[in-house]
Amino acid sequence: MMWRMLGALLVSASFAAAGEREATEDAVRTFLAATEDVDFVRPGVSEEAPPVPPEEPGFTVAGAPGSLVEFGELARPRDPAQPRAYVTAAAEGTTSPWEITGALGFTLTDGNSDSITLTVGADAKREWPRWKLGMKLGILYAESEDVQTASEWLFFERLERKLSERATIFEDLLLEHDEEEDLRYRIQLTFGYNRRLVKKETFELWGNVGAGVLHESFFDEDQTEAVAQLGINFTWQITKLLKYAQVITFYPSLSEGGEFRMYWESVFTTPLGERFDLRFTILDRYDSDPQPGVENNDLTIAISLAVKFTKPPPPPPK
Repeated sequence: MMWRMLGALLVSASFAAAGEREATEDAVRTFLAATEDVDFVRPGVSEEAPPVPPEEPGFTVAGAPGSLVEFGELARPRDPAQPRAYVTAAAEGTTSPWEITGALGFTLTDGNSDSITLTVGADAKREWPRWKLGMKLGILYAESEDVQTASEWLFFERLERKLSERATIFEDLLLEHDEEEDLRYRIQLTFGYNRRLVKKETFELWGNVGAGVLHESFFDEDQTEAVAQLGINFTWQITKLLKYAQVITFYPSLSEGGEFRMYWESVFTTPLGERFDLRFTILDRYDSDPQPGVENNDLTIAISLAVKFTKPPPPPPK
């Protein structure tokens, strides 16, 4: 409306200067009638429309949505129905939730022999776009005829940085306590490289190599040494109701030639529902140079009921 009034005044002034009053009135009426449906404002912006708010700094340089200039570069026109670039970036940065599982095994005898065996396990893991964190805790306690025969716990943590879909670098932390082995605590920190060797629909195999430092504190002495790490781990979905996971890790000493430790864990899992699994675990630990009076091999076999405290995310589409 403002533009039409301004145009009418200009027409009136031009005819008034010529001294023709009737011609001036006719010209003004003709101008207003001709411009009744003409919009003089910028195309696509109504006169009553509120001003376009400025874009968020650092994401869109141009002022209006759908601009060709985004992130300071010439790009294709953005579909207004699609999220802006920073929203997409935020979506890619989301993480999967924690996956937490607890397991409990319990054996009790009373009568001709009195014994109790308790195994407790817990697993937790989480993934980010470039990082993966996994933790595992295992506890074993046993008594026979009121005499303690086993009291040990083991904690393992692995942090991985993804290099690609087939390779990662990792940090491993191992904490261990075993009273029957006269071990107050064992701390081992290693760093290394992990690579996927085989990937099939139901089978996946990884191999790793690394090195680090080991510190052991026994009841009568402490010792620290450098160690290497060589290992493989795989998962095999044998059937829809049976999964097999295997971890084999070899720790040769870099300070004492010929000495080594080995960790072997086999886990068979079958689901009992959405949140419950039945586990059969075989854990074998070997030390080539144990403390006096302690055997080289330590074998544990356990059957336990596992409970998923958090629902794992659905697998990615194939």
